Amino acid sequence: MITVNLKDLYYWCKEDVFVEITEEMLEAMKAADRQESAYKRRTYYHRAHYTLDMGDGIANECVTKPETPEEIYIKEETTQEIEDAIENLTEAQKRRLRQRYFEGMKIKQIADMEGVNHSTICYSLRASLKSLKKQTQIKRFRE
Repeated sequence: MITVNLKDLYYWCKEDVFVEITEEMLEAMKAADRQESAYKRRTYYHRAHYTLDMGDGIANECVTKPETPEEIYIKEETTQEIEDAIENLTEAQKRRLRQRYFEGMKIKQIADMEGVNHSTICYSLRASLKSLKKQTQIKRFRE
């Protein structure tokens, strides 16, 4: 195990926080830093910072930034957290939330389909989003 200072690794960490990590994790972090440096070099070399409209694809390839292992982990964890929170909603809230935000239906379409008032759908969506927010905040607070 290796002890590292988070203040040295993350710009947003304002005070010294020492944690122990494995050597594999340290190597993964170094690899991510090397990947970031390579991305910046490619962007500069291909002048991608001002040639995005060239149409040759070089600039677009350089600007497409691969996700770091940390970003992939955070994305997966957040997705799982949201899916778990959605499962705790009522069936009507789940259905309306999926129709509105995942299928892109308009509130009026959902209301017409279910035969209810427009404001009922609005209230249900607002309550479900409030519940999701509360559930995800509680989970993060406990960890």
